[in-house]
Formats: sequence, structure tokens, C-alpha cells
Amino acid sequence: MRTSVKRSNTTDTLGKFLGVILGICLVYGCGKKTEEPAEPTDTPAPSPVSRSEDYSQFNGVKVRMTEDTVIYDEQHRKIGTLYSGTCVDIDSDAGNGLLKLRDEPYYISGSAAEDSQRWYDVRTCLLPLDDIIRTDSDYTLYDERGNAFAQMQVSHDYRAYVLPGEERWGVLFQGGTAFIDPQDITETWKEPLERWSAEHLPVLMYHFFYSEADGGSRIDGNYVEQNELREQLQYLRDNDYATLNMHEVLYYMQGRALIPGNSVAITIDDGDPSVHQYAFPVFQEYGMRATLFIIGGWEDPSMSWDFWEMREAGLELQSHSFLMHQGGCPGMGHGGRLMCVDYNEGVSDTVMSFDYVDGGFVYCYPFGDYNDHAKQIIRDGGAKLAFTTENGVIRPGMDLLQLPRIRVTGGAGLDRFAGSLKG
Repeated sequence: MRTSVKRSNTTDTLGKFLGVILGICLVYGCGKKTEEPAEPTDTPAPSPVSRSEDYSQFNGVKVRMTEDTVIYDEQHRKIGTLYSGTCVDIDSDAGNGLLKLRDEPYYISGSAAEDSQRWYDVRTCLLPLDDIIRTDSDYTLYDERGNAFAQMQVSHDYRAYVLPGEERWGVLFQGGTAFIDPQDITETWKEPLERWSAEHLPVLMYHFFYSEADGGSRIDGNYVEQNELREQLQYLRDNDYATLNMHEVLYYMQGRALIPGNSVAITIDDGDPSVHQYAFPVFQEYGMRATLFIIGGWEDPSMSWDFWEMREAGLELQSHSFLMHQGGCPGMGHGGRLMCVDYNEGVSDTVMSFDYVDGGFVYCYPFGDYNDHAKQIIRDGGAKLAFTTENGVIRPGMDLLQLPRIRVTGGAGLDRFAGSLKG
């Protein structure tokens, strides 16, 4: 049965965010898309607009809009506006700025675009839900960070990918996830789908990498040889595993989204240089994503090119504290300082660590040490998820600030790696 939702009479005043980058451009590769969009409604569009100018120079390039840009349909009717700073993929072979914003061919008017210098692919690992939403004829699209990037002027039907909870609905948009305010939804209903959704999620934990071909050797079980990593990622590919980013992990753990039955999240602690030298090329080779937990205070004030390059290619950066990865609490776990540090100092350190990775929201406890004091600090510092070094898979309903992981032990063999994924 369909449920109508009355829209608020309050009109949002939307600022134009210069430099806003489409949140759905922040992720890199996973499995096949399973979008089954409903047909759009026949809401009349405003008067025709002029055709776009030649975009052939941007063939194969992800572009950034340098000013607010009109979106129009095949009848040359204006259907919306992309805000300045938004990154989009266009099919410029035709020379006319073709967009695939949903499942329909739309176009952009004018030539207010530049090479964004970004090269990551845009795909979501989330599964479509039973829920269908219908928008008002005037609605806003937001990225995963909550920034508005487009204003649409015609009503659309979307299949939901993320339930709103107390937040926004998530939908598939240009291959990634975009968000719509509940107040911009006029109607909802369900059209059931058959899916194989995961009951749990293994989160893998790596640390360091080396190459025997370069003369390296294993120091301890935290060191994984480059070809060993390649063998593990090949196993994930052969068994159709989707590698999730941390937003997708959060939605799953909040009970707001479904993930494929074979899903995994990959984490790498400390940000050691060996990650860029040996692991990064393998992740690129297999088109898989991972999250690097960075100790911000151990790095240069300006993020290094290595980290920037990995982030732009799809390896996510999150917090391993700013300067809490040191002792200071004797007799407590491994002595990690976070467990007994002054509350205000701890919160400030957490905030700085999230700022360093530019919008972080996931925390990895130094040495795996945590207690109620540490959890309160990182919660108040902005953490929505936090990982320990305890062993196990994660499931919705767990404490989001003390989640276990599965340690990947170098030299343990592929059978042990495969078995660890089953929980």
C-alpha cells in the first residue's frame, strides 16, 4: 500500500557551495550495480533551453562544474541545476555533455567545466531496497557529507538504497549514492525484490607489506608479502566479494541498508609507506577499496602526495588518532594513552585526527586499547564507528564504538584467509 507524505511548507534556503565535490565520487569499485529504477512521472518541465556546447575535450575525463549549470532533457526542457563545484562523469563522445544521472539521458547546458584531476570510478556496493519513493517536483540532492550538489525541478521515482532513519533517503544517482530530504518526498510504497543480503560482515585488518622480489622479508605476522596480498584479492574477486567503503559499513550497521551476501571491508592500520609502495598497486590492479587508518600527528602538516593519490584512487582515509598512538596508561591493556588522557585533550585530539583526513568519522583505537572513557572521548569527537583489534565479524546491533576485526596474518596461507571470512 502506498503512503502519502505531506511535504513541509517551509522552503529550504540553499546556499551554493563552491568547491562542493559530489560525495558519490568518493568511492572506488565493487560489484555489479543492481539498480531497477522506477519510471519517472510525467511532470511538465519548464520552457526549452539551448543545447550544450562541445564537451569533446572532456572525453574520458571526470569534470568539475565551474559555475551553476543547467540540466535539460531530450526535449531541451530544463529539469534541474548542478551546483558549481560538482564533479560528474559525462559522455563527451557525442560532444553534447550527455549525463546519466539516473537511468535517463540528460544533458548539461554551456561549457562551464574543467578537468577535475580525479580518476576514481563511481559505484555503490549497496543493494536496492523494497522501498520506492516519489519526490516533489522541486527537490535537492545531497552528497554523503550533507552538501547540496543539485536542485531538480521535476518529480522522479527512485528505488531506495538507504532508509532515512532520522536522516535522508539514499538513492542511486550516477552510479553512487545521493540523498534526498524526507520533506521532499510526496509518496512512498514497496515493490519487493529478491536479494541475497549478508547476515554479517568481516572487516579485515592489515598493517605492513613487503616484496620478496625487492629483497624484503617477513619480520612478524603483521607483514604481508605483495604476491600474498594479490592472491587474497584474487580470491575475493573469484568469489564475487564486494569491498565496502565506511559509509556503506555505517548504513549496514545502522540497519538502514543491505549489502551483498559476499561483502568485506578492508582496513590497514598506521599508514606505513609500504602501503603505497606495495599494497596500493595491487588494490588498483583489482579495483578494490580499502580504508587506511592514519596517525595524523606522525605525518607532515600537509598531506603527502602518496596519501592524496591513494585517496583519489579510492582508498579511504580515516583516523588512528592524532597523537594518541603512544603509552601513558600503565597497567591498562597495552598502556594506550587514550584510556586515561584528560577528556578535553582527548576530544581535541580526535577532532584534529578527523580534520586531518578531511571529514573522517571512523576511529581505530591505538594498540586496540579502549574503555568507557576512551569511547566517550571519540564519540564526543565525532566518531560514528570505531574498531578494536578484537577478533570477530560485525553485525547490526553491535556497539558501533567497539567493533571487532579479523587480523590477516602474513604467511598463514590462503585457506586460513578464506576461512576467516566466514566468521
